[in-house]
Amino acid sequence: MENSYSIEELIEMLEDLINDSTHVPFNKKSMVDVDKMNDVIQDMRMVLPMEIQQAQKVVMDKNNIIADAKREAENIIRKAEQRRAELLEESDIVKEARRRATEMVSAEQNHCADLRASTNDYVDKMLQRIGELLASDLSHIDALRAGINGAQSAPVNQPAMQPMEKPGE
Repeated sequence: MENSYSIEELIEMLEDLINDSTHVPFNKKSMVDVDKMNDVIQDMRMVLPMEIQQAQKVVMDKNNIIADAKREAENIIRKAEQRRAELLEESDIVKEARRRATEMVSAEQNHCADLRASTNDYVDKMLQRIGELLASDLSHIDALRAGINGAQSAPVNQPAMQPMEKPGE
């Protein structure tokens, strides 16, 4: 089988294998192509780590963005402090320099806080979506396994004998 399938597609393939299986007469059991089922399960084992790696990459990207924002903020603060020191040399401009430096630092801190908040929000949404997908996939897999296990261990159901009705009742 090809590894370009998503986990959802592999679950659908597994469901199709079960739905297309040959039913054993007088029984709830079915015969499935074990080789095909094992191929799909093997592909599922290969795809799931890729989706987990994607989630880890999103977290790593978030951390890199935050680190870049911190470096940028530190550079801006350092430049603002250098600028302030230059302005201190000129006594008439000292108040204006302090005001501008404070504004720049505050603006960049706000910018960094906004960037961090939006990054955290984006990563949280992505992780939530990945969590939902993984939970959904896991519940599908559990349901499929329960169906398979239930079909293997279900007793043969015999139709119960119904008493005959008397005419006129």
